[in-house]
Amino acid sequence: MSNRPPKKYDVVGLGMSMIDLFQVVEEFPAGEGVTEVLASTLLGGGPVPTAMVTAATLGARTAMIDRIGADWRGEQVAVEYRKAGVDLSGFTLEKNRSTTFGSVLVRKRDGARHVVFSPGSFTPLDSDELPKGLLRETNILHLNGRHWPACIDAAKIVHENGGQVSFDGGANRYDEKFLELLPLVDVLIVARDFAEKLTESEATGDQLGAMIALGAKIAGVTDGKNGAWFATENGDDVFHQAAYPVESVVDTTGCGDVFHGAFLFGLSQQWSPQECAQLASAAAAMNATALGGRGKIATLSEISEFLQGARIV
Repeated sequence: MSNRPPKKYDVVGLGMSMIDLFQVVEEFPAGEGVTEVLASTLLGGGPVPTAMVTAATLGARTAMIDRIGADWRGEQVAVEYRKAGVDLSGFTLEKNRSTTFGSVLVRKRDGARHVVFSPGSFTPLDSDELPKGLLRETNILHLNGRHWPACIDAAKIVHENGGQVSFDGGANRYDEKFLELLPLVDVLIVARDFAEKLTESEATGDQLGAMIALGAKIAGVTDGKNGAWFATENGDDVFHQAAYPVESVVDTTGCGDVFHGAFLFGLSQQWSPQECAQLASAAAAMNATALGGRGKIATLSEISEFLQGARIV
């Protein structure tokens, strides 16, 4: 048994916060003209931020490390964090700078998306600006490579203080520079596209094996409606977590981010990888039933009720 005192945070995120405007349309515009919006919503977004909001909603003690613009978008981001219970002691709004803004068109018939975005003008965090005290007080640090290369130093600080590091490798986000960070990652869950580019293999078993070889204690490959595959460092615990169908898919934006947040909540509660994956899959499925990347971030009781009547595909 460890003699270390309990830490203040279950999960801390280091990533980029933004605001997204979601608009449902019948079809994507093919050219010049006018397109009617059938429904819309404005929500905070970003892979790591949405994971932190998810984990906090489920009951984890979370905090967010980030710096964005001190504009109306940044203020709205902060409001949503506070509402979810995410600690903002490592979060700052930079004066005279703007926050990233995304406009997401969602096709009504299948939830397909087209994204247009305006990058913010905020200054990425440097290593010497990291809130080291906060990082020393977390059990899990969640990253996706934003605020590079400060995230490498953040991972080292967390490891030096007995914590674990999680990494979200999203689709179309692979970059060779991540090879410097991945050996520091304990929980490596990536999209199928990321896994193929990382390992130069289309075989799930090879992908999981390669990620474990990099140093991951838990490796996962997510593949949308096909579910997710996992392996652990001992090699004896390889399993598939099926996706849960829902009556109506409205928007799949943010489902992967919610998956990560729910998985890390389970991990922070000392759940098994299988229990974490089941919770994550259910949380992601429920989020797809509403518009926006955080359209339906369910509570633990709501997910438990969903699982009682759920079937797998």
